[in-house]
Amino acid sequence: MSEPRKRVRRSAQASKLAILQAAEARLIAQGPDAVRVQPIARDLGLTDAAVHYHFGSREQLLEALLRYSGRRFLDELAAAIAAHRAEGIGFDLARAAALLADFYDRKGAARLVMWLSFSGWRPEGAGMLSPLVDWLHEDRSAGALAQGAPVPTREDSQYAIALLSASAMSQALFGDALLRSVDLDPAKAGELTDWLTSLLTDQAVSS
Repeated sequence: MSEPRKRVRRSAQASKLAILQAAEARLIAQGPDAVRVQPIARDLGLTDAAVHYHFGSREQLLEALLRYSGRRFLDELAAAIAAHRAEGIGFDLARAAALLADFYDRKGAARLVMWLSFSGWRPEGAGMLSPLVDWLHEDRSAGALAQGAPVPTREDSQYAIALLSASAMSQALFGDALLRSVDLDPAKAGELTDWLTSLLTDQAVSS
């Protein structure tokens, strides 16, 4: 059994951030079951009571972790959109797919959402992927106007991003099983994403 770390004095804000960072590290390495108060407190040199003081129950800590991961994803998304716009580049579906895959898979958000949902949690907010929808819709609208074609509806762009998000989340949750269910080689996960982005790109251009 590992020894507890020496107690560390931090401000309230610094303690909350440190707890979230430690929780995220455990989520990425081992999944939601590893995000528990006692080991996180031990990792940081805090008491269990200190973690509970900042976040309440373990379930509340997991909800706070999801919001924390979501804010980080939105920051990365905003940076990607700003960089593309600065270079005069339109909507990049492949980049959007990569950001979603990183969020859902490598950072463990898909498993966390599933765990919370099975625990009875229901999200209160909405529209986390609206920046992606706006980015796609602005690009499609500009293209339509340039060609003298009717401007597509925003709803159509919402459907496209919802499908892209669902695909990224499914691959993060089911991995090889998703591809094996249709007798595909699991090594073709990247090709599935490429196929879907190509399909959505063709739809966006033709709409």
